[in-house]
Amino acid sequence: MKIGILGSGPVGLTLGKGLIQTGHHITLGTRNPAREALQQWVRQQGERAAVGTFRQASEFGELIIICTSWVGTKRAIEAAGIWNFKGKTVVDVTNPVDDKGPDENGRLNLLIGHNNSAGEQIQAWLPPDARVVKALSCISYMHMLSPNFEEGSPTMFIAGNHPEAKETVVSLLNEFGWNDIADMGRIEMSRSIEPLAVLWTAYGYLHNSSGHAFKLLKK
Repeated sequence: MKIGILGSGPVGLTLGKGLIQTGHHITLGTRNPAREALQQWVRQQGERAAVGTFRQASEFGELIIICTSWVGTKRAIEAAGIWNFKGKTVVDVTNPVDDKGPDENGRLNLLIGHNNSAGEQIQAWLPPDARVVKALSCISYMHMLSPNFEEGSPTMFIAGNHPEAKETVVSLLNEFGWNDIADMGRIEMSRSIEPLAVLWTAYGYLHNSSGHAFKLLKK
C-alpha cells in the first residue's frame, strides 16, 4: 500500500520505518523536506521511502497517517490539501496537548476534551467521506512496533465511524505486532482514549519509566 505520513518527528519516523519493513511504500510529509537528517533517513530506508511536502504526502497516500503535534495539525492538514483526503482512511495518532510537556506532577495539559476530541476535530476538518480512525495515541513511539512486554501483550484502543477503515487499520496494527486491539466504537470515543496519553506520561514521569503500556483484561 502507498501511505502518506504527515509529521516527521519520532512518531512519523518510527511508523514510516515499520511500514517499510512490512512491505509498504511511504512518503513522509514535512515542512522542510530538504532537511539533511530527513534525506539521510530516506537513504537509509531504501527505495520504498520518500520525503516531501505535506501535500505530496497526502497526494501519494492511499491511506494517510497524521502524527503532527496538535498545535500544528490543522495547518498541516490545510497544507496537505483537504481534497486529498477524500474517500481515504486517515489514521489519527495525535493527542490534543500543548507543547509544554508534563508539569511538576507529570501531567500533560489537554487542550480539548469532555465534549470534543482530536479524533472528532480531525474528522470535522476533513471531507465527510474521509474515514478517520483513532489509533496508536496511548503508547510511546518507542513501543509502537513489536510491543512485547514481560507481563504480556498490551492493548491498542481504536475508535472510528467506518467499519472497513477500522479493519484496514487493524491489519496494519497486526503487521506492527499488535495482537490485542479493542474497538471502542465511534470516533467520539476518542474523548476517552486520548486521556490515556496523560496517564501514560504521568506514570512514566513519576516512576522514571518508558517501558509500560495498558492492558484490557477480559474474563
